[in-house]
Amino acid sequence: MKIVTYAIALTLTIGLLSCASTLQASEEEPTVLEAPQLLFLNYEMKTYGNKKSISLINQVTTDGRLKQHINHNPNPDLGDLECVILDKDSNILETYSIKNPLLKIVEYINDSGHFEKKILNLDYAQFSLKLQLNAKAAYAVIHEINPNGNIKLKTTKIE
Repeated sequence: MKIVTYAIALTLTIGLLSCASTLQASEEEPTVLEAPQLLFLNYEMKTYGNKKSISLINQVTTDGRLKQHINHNPNPDLGDLECVILDKDSNILETYSIKNPLLKIVEYINDSGHFEKKILNLDYAQFSLKLQLNAKAAYAVIHEINPNGNIKLKTTKIE
């Protein structure tokens, strides 16, 4: 009986050892995929007579993904803004258009109880851009759409 028990134990041990992997362990590190990131650019725009200026308030980069690609304004008008995302070699990666932040449309109820719209021309406004950050993005350039050609207002280095 002892010989049968030893024979079964030996057969099981040999069977388990034969199932062991013969592959060599790889010493290469797995490639780590970077998480998608969002870029928030916050600006202020001022006008002095016919001259406009834009300055960066701050830029924030955080992990996340846009639910969908948003074109802020698919049909830009004169005076609207265009944000162009460039790589380090100044190749265009993406383009976004933005309604003129200095023009605000206000709806209100007049004395007769009807809705009316009024367009306000502001001298100062803040606006924000929320973009899916492209790994190759290096600069964000904001232009004003003008009948004589786009006027560059601000170039921001993406950090």
